[in-house]
Amino acid sequence: IGPREVQEWKGQIVELNRDRGYIVVRSQERLLDYVFRLTPKTEITTQGPAKRPLEPGQWVTVQYERNRSREGPPAALRVQVIR
Repeated sequence: IGPREVQEWKGQIVELNRDRGYIVVRSQERLLDYVFRLTPKTEITTQGPAKRPLEPGQWVTVQYERNRSREGPPAALRVQVIR
């Protein structure tokens, strides 16, 4: 296994599917949607007085591991709710 390559993606939650375990985050700068898997290990934190963890419309920073050997979207390591 090579070194872990942790990257960050900032944007707004446009879709959240807890049942199927994924989140779609739209980047403001690039106008791109990125899909992340939510796993039991995903850490969810809030910055300031955020109401509830993970709601569509919230702005978040997602830290994820780039794993080229796996099919499908990357797993979110941490999702931080900004507002």
